[in-house]
Amino acid sequence: MARKRHDPAQRRAREAARRTAAAERIGPRPKRTPRKPATLYDLSPPGAFYREWVRPAVPQGMDGASPLDAAVAHFGPDAGEVDTMRRFLAYAEIYGQQIPVDAARHLETLARLSGMAAEAAAAQDMSEEEAVESLHSLHAQGLLLVDDDGSVWLTVPPGTPYSAPDGAWAFVEKRMDAPKEAAAALDSP
Repeated sequence: MARKRHDPAQRRAREAARRTAAAERIGPRPKRTPRKPATLYDLSPPGAFYREWVRPAVPQGMDGASPLDAAVAHFGPDAGEVDTMRRFLAYAEIYGQQIPVDAARHLETLARLSGMAAEAAAAQDMSEEEAVESLHSLHAQGLLLVDDDGSVWLTVPPGTPYSAPDGAWAFVEKRMDAPKEAAAALDSP
């Protein structure tokens, strides 16, 4: 018995008619309000590394100046405080206005000491700075977190399809252990 041949044009016309009838029954789709992506601060990550958040600001009396200009004016262009402000502003571009400085510094130090940044740079054909920035970007999205012991974990933020059943953070896989030297270096002033 020969197979029935279907005309693709007829099939497309039937499918278009079916969609039109369904749209008339259901009505127009409601407009969706675009949601602002949640920052790491909004996600409220757990742990000791996320207790303090810093927001770069201009000191009082220096209206209209950027935080970097204010630091240069107050401390001088070669001061360590100016380098710190540059680092804070670089973090602010990635993390938003609230920066988990302890976690960000720990992640960066650990990525460089463990060699993870160098490995990622070699594998992706990018510079080590770009690899560190990529790790910060994952951290800012909540896909990497620093645990209380200083290790870095792949995580799933709350409220996402694969988060923990109770809507909490899901710690999936440990990516970096904190070497004792790195933890000691971070603890010292």
